[in-house]
Amino acid sequence: MKVKSFAELYEVARQNDAYWVADAIYSFTEELNRLAGFEGVSRAEIARRLGTSSAYVTKIFRGDANFTVESMVRLARVVGARLHVHLALEGHRVRWFELPHVERKLPAGLSPGDFKMVKAPGVEEKRDAETTVAA
Repeated sequence: MKVKSFAELYEVARQNDAYWVADAIYSFTEELNRLAGFEGVSRAEIARRLGTSSAYVTKIFRGDANFTVESMVRLARVVGARLHVHLALEGHRVRWFELPHVERKLPAGLSPGDFKMVKAPGVEEKRDAETTVAA
């Protein structure tokens, strides 16, 4: 019997859906733990807010819980967060970063109607239901 290297075993594991499920659970629970710490929400408080036992919360952080989208949304909300789901093509790297909401105020005496649209040569305006993007 030929002994496989760690790299070979790793590549075999990556071909299995169970690897990717475990990776998603690990990523979710790590992010949940980070945000709970950032917000100062203890595991006991998470249990209280969920209306469940501390043992269940421990199970969640061990990665032993079978998550549904509903349970992930509830967990995110108890730490003051929102669940985001993103699909990336195989082999593509994804980086997330958070941008704090900044409320911008107009200088005194100005209103949004005081501004006019300026068209720049070579810039095409594209709109969807909520966002204007210049390309």
